[in-house]
Amino acid sequence: MERKITHRERPATVLSDAVWIGRALPQSSEQTWPPKPPLRDHSKDPHLRTSLRAELPYEAVINYGMTYSGAWRVRNMSMSGAFVEMDVGDLQEGAAVEFVIRYSYKGQQMEHRLPATATRIQQNGVALKFGRYDDETYTQLINLLYAC
Repeated sequence: MERKITHRERPATVLSDAVWIGRALPQSSEQTWPPKPPLRDHSKDPHLRTSLRAELPYEAVINYGMTYSGAWRVRNMSMSGAFVEMDVGDLQEGAAVEFVIRYSYKGQQMEHRLPATATRIQQNGVALKFGRYDDETYTQLINLLYAC
């Protein structure tokens, strides 16, 4: 009696899966798998901040050019910027300023001088976007925001 030889189907491999997925997708050189979610461009909207925003009971000094202002109320602050309620005077959008905040943390007096850019001017204040700052300042600002 002759034996009948059966051929088993080969298990799917990564290569064969890629072929089927490639056939199912539209033929486009820029299409990738898996599809990536669209990126939000935060540079076009100054109201969007990507980090935690906290209301602070502190005041800040805004230095603009050779002008030193009085202490103004910080309405809210994040790691990337702040909104300060102040008399804007001749401050213009895009102006480089220095944001100076002083506060007490665990019994120690802290002061930070952050470079910033005025991104939005309103009658009651100015929105600031912070420039670069060092790692120690980053850590202390995280402590400040999460302590409030």
